[in-house]
Amino acid sequence: MTTSALEESTQATPTPQPDALLEVRGLTITYPTPTGPFTAVDGVDLVLRPGDKVAVVGESGSGKTNACMAVAGFLAPEAQVSAEAMAFAGADLRARRALAIPERITGVGVVFQDAMTSLDPVWTVGQQLCAVIRHNEKLSRKEVRARAADWLRRVGLHDTERVLAARPYELSGGMRQRVMIAIALSARPRLLIADEPTSALDATLSRELMQLMVELTEELGAALLMVSHDMALCQAFTDRTVVMYQGRVVDQGPSRTLADTATHAYTRGLIACVPRLENADWKRLPTMARVEGVPA
Repeated sequence: MTTSALEESTQATPTPQPDALLEVRGLTITYPTPTGPFTAVDGVDLVLRPGDKVAVVGESGSGKTNACMAVAGFLAPEAQVSAEAMAFAGADLRARRALAIPERITGVGVVFQDAMTSLDPVWTVGQQLCAVIRHNEKLSRKEVRARAADWLRRVGLHDTERVLAARPYELSGGMRQRVMIAIALSARPRLLIADEPTSALDATLSRELMQLMVELTEELGAALLMVSHDMALCQAFTDRTVVMYQGRVVDQGPSRTLADTATHAYTRGLIACVPRLENADWKRLPTMARVEGVPA
């Protein structure tokens, strides 16, 4: 976030939501390009309360990841960020400094899309997990190691000594994703942001890991903000779905009933594209290009 963007964004101070854990109002993100500024996110509002499970969905390029990573502080330094309000647990996130290396926001955990590139390939799993635990709790080395093993068991990795000694490339994709969930939740965040956490996994493992994340966040009393393009997973594991299209929020509502309450053609198109048993014998599934009312 640049100085000019910070100055602009701090001028307005809307009335805060008293019970909100995360409140974002009028979030806009632009990037410089050779042909002029490109707006990736345009005036997005988002409010989460403790315990909420919210999905942000849309096609690639819809702005969903940019919007959520702005909250976590993981945008590129050249991103121009402005907002009428962007607060987490009462702290104004607009006051963060613009740094090439992001500052950790206390109380926010992140599960990234690709565990292989997000985990350090040099450090062992034990070193990475213990570093997070040590940062958040004053424990002896033995206690930290025991706590790390406990977190691995909680995410379904029971061969703890082998996993702690392994480097990420020595584990399968599903195991790496579980390690990343353990690392994110071991800091006991109040908000967990999961960016396409199951995109590289098969359908059965995706549902298993989503169930695990939901159960662990509920155990911690944390809110869950999930970025996804999988409408079926969102309907099954979140309470509310926010639909983004071309940088804007075009629809939102309860996840399980969104198919009945959708007001925008784009939302209806996303739902129509989900494979179901009733359309298993179709020769061709609907695509967004064939949905009436959605601009090309």
